[in-house]
Amino acid sequence: MEMNRIHDPQPIIHNPLSPRHPDTPTPSFVAYSGLIIDDIVLPDGRTFMNTLGGSATHALVGMRVWSDRLGYFAAVGADFSPEHRALLEGMGVDLRGLLRREGHPTARAWQLFEPDERRVEIFRTSIDDFYAIEPTLDEMPPDYFQARGFHVCHGTLADLTDVVTRLRAANPTVRIIWEPTPVQSAGTPEAVAAALTQVDVISPDRGEAMALTGRGSPEDAIAALLDLGAKIVALRMGSSGSRVDTAAGDSFRIPAVPAPVVDTTGAGDAYCGGFLVALAAGAGPADAGAHAAVSASFAIGQFGVPTFNDNTRAEAERRLSWARERILTGSTAS
Repeated sequence: MEMNRIHDPQPIIHNPLSPRHPDTPTPSFVAYSGLIIDDIVLPDGRTFMNTLGGSATHALVGMRVWSDRLGYFAAVGADFSPEHRALLEGMGVDLRGLLRREGHPTARAWQLFEPDERRVEIFRTSIDDFYAIEPTLDEMPPDYFQARGFHVCHGTLADLTDVVTRLRAANPTVRIIWEPTPVQSAGTPEAVAAALTQVDVISPDRGEAMALTGRGSPEDAIAALLDLGAKIVALRMGSSGSRVDTAAGDSFRIPAVPAPVVDTTGAGDAYCGGFLVALAAGAGPADAGAHAAVSASFAIGQFGVPTFNDNTRAEAERRLSWARERILTGSTAS
């Protein structure tokens, strides 16, 4: 049985952190999911506290490698710090869709890493609050509906299906990538299929894919998602890279792009952001996967959000050439 959305009986105030200026351009790409302040614990015991995170933040990092017109649609508490806001502004992100909820804290969680790349997330603030303050599409800046692409990592399957259906009705050419959430694994195959009809790509990691489909291996989970109507499945496999399969029967193996590894938090989200931008620009599934791998490589080089400068695109293109040369196709991709 699918989990019900948690409702807060208190009124929630729509309070954008940035009002719109008449000359503000519409973002080309929007990330719609939660913002979380991460307290990171590495396998060797080192800790990195008060790090700006959350699925949307890291997806925006992945998008920023390839696009500089980005929007954030999420909610934070009244305690959201100016320092964290400045980091997002430093990436050039439009924050009109980042809503402040009075009377609620900004979500905060431990991110505990194991040596085998497993990550355990433990909320330090109330998980009920986290779901209660999530924004609805009625609160989104109206011009965001005309964005070229959305990264969505949001709510239950019913919530997700409502969101992507409304986005596509408002903008039939929009590209949507769905990154599954843990609560969505409680949904039925029919509910998964309903969501898949409205998105262009589903990009789970191995555990998410198996949980969402009830299958015992990543390969079987990919097959199940395609049978349920997925157009593109981009399976994220950490340091092993990714596998991209399509409804047309194509299969590609994309390598992880070599880069200094400092913190892997959010690498999968960044992968999704890069995939989305490339797909919207007309890239095929394999090339979108290569762009995505490059985005992930930028996300792992530091704690929190990276600094983007005039050299970023040239380095991204260099890494992209490396990835393109090593894509495996067909039977060699398995």
